[in-house]
Amino acid sequence: MTGRHSAQSTTAPTPFETDPRLHRLLSLADGVFAIALTLLAVELALPAATEELRGLALLPALLGSWPKVLGYLNSFTAIAIFWQAHHRLFLQVRHFDGILLWLVFLQLGCIGFIPFPTAVIGEHVDNPVAQEFYFGTLFVNGLVWVLLRWYATAGHRLVSPDLSSRDLRRYLRLSLAAPVVFLALMALIALGVGRLINPLVLGYLLALGYIAFAGANTWDQRREGSEAAEGEEPEDTPAKEQRVNDEDANSS
Repeated sequence: MTGRHSAQSTTAPTPFETDPRLHRLLSLADGVFAIALTLLAVELALPAATEELRGLALLPALLGSWPKVLGYLNSFTAIAIFWQAHHRLFLQVRHFDGILLWLVFLQLGCIGFIPFPTAVIGEHVDNPVAQEFYFGTLFVNGLVWVLLRWYATAGHRLVSPDLSSRDLRRYLRLSLAAPVVFLALMALIALGVGRLINPLVLGYLLALGYIAFAGANTWDQRREGSEAAEGEEPEDTPAKEQRVNDEDANSS
């Protein structure tokens, strides 16, 4: 009777065990992100009129394709940032519910849409309408991402209660940076910033700045954790041996 009870207790899921349905959801999400990144590269094609060009005559056509390449770099970087944030969140998520499922579907739908405005701005890089459409799409992606992170982490709804509330709030504030930046770019486009610098160039510089900031922030966290671990005093050897002996005596 005791043996059967012990076997059941070892197989029963713990309250903070990761819901197995999350694994299928993450596999689907990774697939959508990968397809969206691949579709971006599909748009990198020269016009049919360049097929007959030979030698140096091809160089102007390649140089003239810079709007498509710049749009590709912007969208690839944006999707990579969204995937990295998605990956970090789901390292913390332990539980699954229907609202989470549909919020993830909403985010994946927005991610899968990004290649379309990327193709539009690649063909109309100086057109303010194309620019607003492009950054408006990224703005909506940012809002959906903030909503997803807030729902999963607010009040430790779907994450482990052991996680720091301060860290969860900090990551939520960091997530707000994306829609704020995209909204600011849309406002600058409306004010005519394109006369000074192409918004795609400005957007890419901001994305690189965010990557550098996030990387430095992660490095500082690791260094603080390392210093905290080094600051812990090691357990005295005789005391450690006495504790082990006491545990052995109690177990026997």
